[in-house]
Amino acid sequence: MTKQQKRNSTTATKTSSSIIKVIPQKRAKVSEDSIQCWAHSQTGKRCEAKIHSREGEPIPIPYCDRHLKCGDGALKVVNHPFFGKALVARYDLPAKYRMAYWGIRGKCASCSVEDRAISYYPPNPVTGSNIDPTIEGGRTLKRHNYNGVLNPGNTGDIIQYAACPGPNEKQNMRSTFQYFGLRNGIMGGLEFVTLQPVPKNTQLLHWYGSGWWEERGIKRQDVGTKRYPAPLRESKQK
Repeated sequence: MTKQQKRNSTTATKTSSSIIKVIPQKRAKVSEDSIQCWAHSQTGKRCEAKIHSREGEPIPIPYCDRHLKCGDGALKVVNHPFFGKALVARYDLPAKYRMAYWGIRGKCASCSVEDRAISYYPPNPVTGSNIDPTIEGGRTLKRHNYNGVLNPGNTGDIIQYAACPGPNEKQNMRSTFQYFGLRNGIMGGLEFVTLQPVPKNTQLLHWYGSGWWEERGIKRQDVGTKRYPAPLRESKQK
């Protein structure tokens, strides 16, 4: 083998080893004694830590203690040139990749104060599910199950930095309405899942709801940048 062939072989090996293939995680089940942490390392390796109930909840927030503090390595928080912080994919992510937003349960703050909290609707304490088969559509009636908000302030949660898509953009992740935790518990979480493959450095976006903007008197704007693009609506892709 010539020197040039050796160099080409080495380059090919490095290229193939740098390809990160992430397999979507499965949703945790209440029947499992422990669940595997959902997070991945910054190089794409799935965390092997096992998680057990923390407060007697049927299904715990699916991050180990280390990843509760530092966040999922498959994602990263970056500075946005106009809107503070943004959440982007560290490497290519597949559709149906699962993530968990989490925070400390408490009272809802005034809309005049910046916060990244979300409403909390605890799951069934036995089944661990937010699905009620006796209700049309399957979802638990929110107005009968509200239990404060989950505040990610002073925690290691990074899903709080996922922005809302602007008028010309679309969401590439969404809430599944699967919550974690107990009614009146200390902490809780909410499952999110990617709706499509998310290329490296692309922003992760989910819909906040029209009321979020109206209550704060803020005009919704596009958030994508050249460095950190956002998925565009089909009519804007041409």
